[in-house]
Amino acid sequence: MGMFRTSRTASLPWYAGAALAGLLCAAPLAAQESPADSREARAELDQTKAEIARLKDMLKNFKHEMSGLESELKQSESEIGRLRRESEEIEEKIREGGTRVRNLREQAAALQVALTEQQDQIARQARAAYMAGQQDYLKLMLNQDDPARMARMMRYYQYLTSARMDEVTRYTDTLEQIRQASAEIVEQQALLEQGREQLAVNTRELQAQQTERTALLASLQGRSRSQGEKLASAQAERAGLEKLIKSIDEAITSIPTPAGSLPFAKAKGKLPLPVKGPIQARYGSQRGGDSRLKWDGLLIGASQGSPVHAIHGGRVVFADWLRGSGLLVILDHGSGYLSLYGHNQSVLKEVGTWVQPGEAVSTVGASGGLNSPALYFAIRHQGRALDPAAWCMLSG
Repeated sequence: MGMFRTSRTASLPWYAGAALAGLLCAAPLAAQESPADSREARAELDQTKAEIARLKDMLKNFKHEMSGLESELKQSESEIGRLRRESEEIEEKIREGGTRVRNLREQAAALQVALTEQQDQIARQARAAYMAGQQDYLKLMLNQDDPARMARMMRYYQYLTSARMDEVTRYTDTLEQIRQASAEIVEQQALLEQGREQLAVNTRELQAQQTERTALLASLQGRSRSQGEKLASAQAERAGLEKLIKSIDEAITSIPTPAGSLPFAKAKGKLPLPVKGPIQARYGSQRGGDSRLKWDGLLIGASQGSPVHAIHGGRVVFADWLRGSGLLVILDHGSGYLSLYGHNQSVLKEVGTWVQPGEAVSTVGASGGLNSPALYFAIRHQGRALDPAAWCMLSG
């Protein structure tokens, strides 16, 4: 299995970007890098991009059997996740735009105060010049009795004229700054209005999708199925997840681990949980009404929309909807270790993205058929399920 993996869109790995940035930095540093190092960095970057492309091709061709209702549920919940993520981005832009408008108004108010002060200063200088009059200056020029005094007075008049010109220049600069700030306020307000309109559209679409999801979920749950059929369905869902993990293992061979990354195995017992909340189901406990079904991870209750954090640095290798798991994110931490985060409301990262420890990768939801929001969290090593309680700090 690859050392580290990927999310759904091709993003350049941060360490590869750093390697390229290093090639463009100051000349003394560039001179210290040997051609062999440069070739090695390019080869590593090419290998990483090839592995990510290979993974994406595998995910594109990944087949997972679903009924018609489940396929519709996938489409509805995926659309809800997209709309949620897009709406959050719009809301953030609206907040940033509102802050920008407030700052611009404060700036314009401060400039207006400065403009008033400059007007007063120019008026005072104009009155001083008027009181002095041009006649004294001409008399001074014709007075040859005291050359030293004449030189001093000439310098005084020159300073006074220069000060008036400087004040006029500052005045015109302030006027231009006020004009620019006012124009930007108008532009920002227009962008804010566009954002609010788009958010309203998203909200209506989201409400429609949530209504559709509720109906689909009711139809799925309302189907009369025997205990054997329910068991078979749950086993099929588990088989789909196992098939996906096996496919990922086979698709990824060796994406390099970013330099300085702590090996996942050395963090055993010290890892945080991805989200805070009550543990509703533990590893090995009975899953559902059949004793033959066991949990292979944790089910953690949390508020809908709460951020789900990566427990360790890794690369997103799956970020899509999967039967039984809903919107699922899988991170590869290297050396065959994977962490899984399921039933999300929305996915924040794409396949191929490297994430830092603690970085948000998704938000808590109820996708995949849950009736209330919760996070499915599991750890795998070379396909084998591990007890998260042995790896993560369950309190504190």
